[in-house]
Amino acid sequence: MRVEVIRSGGVAGIPRRGRVEFRVRGAREPADAEWATLYRQARSERGRLPEAPEPSAAPHVRDAFQWTLRFGRERFEVPDATLRGPLRQLAEKVLAEGQ
Repeated sequence: MRVEVIRSGGVAGIPRRGRVEFRVRGAREPADAEWATLYRQARSERGRLPEAPEPSAAPHVRDAFQWTLRFGRERFEVPDATLRGPLRQLAEKVLAEGQ
């Protein structure tokens, strides 16, 4: 599985990017098991995110981060205020430890 994260916005406006690849099934390295567990937890949290409002209706929060996550072929954007739990843990871990 490939997980990619882009965090944009903030005071400086400099985007940060990270990407990791790991095996979800089959023979895995110990690190793959840790990533796969966090990924599964984040996937279940993904289903609980509120639907994105129309861009014109979305409140603008000055200097707030915007997160773009890609799980394989699935891509979605999440405002910083709604990114929480395992989904935030995964996103931050990808930025910290990914390429």
